[in-house]
Amino acid sequence: MFLLLSKVLLMNLEEEYDKNRLSVRRCKRIYNYIAIFYIVIYGLLTFDSLYLSLLSFSFPELSGAVLHGCTLAAGYIGVYKQNNFFAAVAPALSILSLPFDLLNKFFVPVCVVCTVLNILANKKYHWLEQQDGFPYFNTRFRDQLIDTSQWNIKDPYTQKYEEIKKKENNNGQMDEL
Repeated sequence: MFLLLSKVLLMNLEEEYDKNRLSVRRCKRIYNYIAIFYIVIYGLLTFDSLYLSLLSFSFPELSGAVLHGCTLAAGYIGVYKQNNFFAAVAPALSILSLPFDLLNKFFVPVCVVCTVLNILANKKYHWLEQQDGFPYFNTRFRDQLIDTSQWNIKDPYTQKYEEIKKKENNNGQMDEL
């Protein structure tokens, strides 16, 4: 009966670990796609605006380059630090740069969608951090952690043996001299 119950509990734990492992992979995939979007699109917009500002000595183009660079930095920090504040600042900076760069109007809605996806992924990822087995969600890893923690605990016989050996070594004899 106990063996059957332990197998059922182990199967439930493995199913839960499988779901959590898939959720972690999904969150990391979302983070990677959003980071690629920010690096490629806003990196190119920054380079484009900076290049045009250097050619024409134009202050609006330079302002657009600075805002695009700030959008790139805020979006990247929001993704890889899992920080919702920076994720929300990225589309705001992107909207602020609209008067300086007309090409940006196509990417602002995508930036807003990326921010929403980032915040949802952050919420799921922070919930997964609180679950048992994070970050691997593997029963073998969990068993290994339990074994190492149990290995450090000594049974009473070993403790008594060590006390006896310690008393024998410190009984006041000077044999080692």
